[in-house]
Parts: sequence; C-alpha cells; structure tokens
Amino acid sequence: MFVKDMKLLIKYAIELDISGLECKIGYKGDAILRLSSSDPDTLQKIQSFCSKADIEHKASYNGARATTDIFCVFSTDTYDLK
Repeated sequence: MFVKDMKLLIKYAIELDISGLECKIGYKGDAILRLSSSDPDTLQKIQSFCSKADIEHKASYNGARATTDIFCVFSTDTYDLK
C-alpha cells in the first residue's frame, strides 16, 4: 500500500532541512508528494531514500523560489482493475 511508504518518507523528510511539503492527487489517482529544499545534502538524502525504497521520483529546480523540488509518485492500481 502506497500510504505506508508515503508516511515513512514524510517522517524521514520532516527531520531534514525542507522548506515545503505538499501532497496532491494526480488525474489517474496517483498520489504526488512534493518536497522542497535548498540544501544539497537534504536533497541527496531524500533522493537516496526514494531510490532505496523504490519510489518513483524526479528533481526539478524552481527558480522563482530558489529551491529544488523533488516530486515523488505513489501509484495506485485503481486503473488496472478493469
């Protein structure tokens, strides 16, 4: 279940130097978690955690806020149930 992985990631990230945390639901029912930070060490730790936990993620620089956002996707099998 993706909720368990999401909770573990949030608990881990809260202890780090993050400047933002946001969760949204994608158009196919996937949960998308956005973590923001300007600290390179924090970004590396979050990406390492995602890689070890086999969580799909992508980093993107946000020039307007001078931070890097890491988007983590937690898939559901809702559309695969047909």
